Amino acid sequence: MKVVAFGGGTGLPVLLRGLRDRVGDLTAVVTVADDGGSSGRLRQELGVAPPGDVRNCLVALAGRRRLAEVFDYRFEAPGDLNDHSVGNIIIAALADMAGGFCEGVEQASRFLRIKGRVFPAATESLTLVVRYADGTLTRGESVVHEVGKQVLEVSVEPEGIPAPRGVIGAIQAADVLVLSPGSLFTSTIPALLGGGVREALADFGGPILYAANVMTQQGETDNYTVSDHVRTITEHVGPVITDVLVHSGDLPPDILARYEAEEAAPVAIDTEVLREMGLRVRQTNLLSEASRAGVRHDPARLAREVGEAALVRL
Repeated sequence: MKVVAFGGGTGLPVLLRGLRDRVGDLTAVVTVADDGGSSGRLRQELGVAPPGDVRNCLVALAGRRRLAEVFDYRFEAPGDLNDHSVGNIIIAALADMAGGFCEGVEQASRFLRIKGRVFPAATESLTLVVRYADGTLTRGESVVHEVGKQVLEVSVEPEGIPAPRGVIGAIQAADVLVLSPGSLFTSTIPALLGGGVREALADFGGPILYAANVMTQQGETDNYTVSDHVRTITEHVGPVITDVLVHSGDLPPDILARYEAEEAAPVAIDTEVLREMGLRVRQTNLLSEASRAGVRHDPARLAREVGEAALVRL
């Protein structure tokens, strides 16, 4: 089965770790709109596309695990290297040596012997333009959660920067496309905004699955239901989603209390609304039982549901 997965942040690497040994052909398409942290500093100082989200996906798919640990190492010391990831610096160096970010990512992929392919969502770094419900605008991903307003929509600058050719080819050849869980406006949607992707999604004849978030995110999806997430994606890229994967099951009270302190809550599952939208809904336990730090999807469970949902549709 050929799978293309879209996203960024922590959600896409979780999905990739589950899929890497279960599908024969796996492609990740990763947002390049980050402008905070180590990625933001490298972007500003070197003019390179932000490497952090890409690095996380390379590490998730790496065959050389010891080298992957090096890529994931982060400096914690006073000075210019503080909070920089080794992998971010290596990817930036490879991009400079190879003459382009896509080429640098390709070389890093070979170094790590990844199982699959990783592409940035666009051939250049993108700046996220955020419109809020009150009509105001901000630029940059890193400020979204500081503003404290309800996000209405996002776009990217510059407009029309194409996705790498390999992305469009992978979509056209795929059996199934998957939108990973993650921050809706700052990870999932930006990964879909490379030039040519919207048209490729519209032309795709197979299943397009959305792995829904379990919790709302303060400043992005306050009070959102699952159908609100789907509707928002539709407003940005068209009515392309065919299936929704939803976690069902109770969450531990201590975890809920922790999220409540962050002004987050479980995403309401409005199954009937989703079905009225013409979507196929799969509900099951998708969470990791090992993590007590918060709500985390389980890679194996998520990958299994993706595979089963795809087989039903194929």
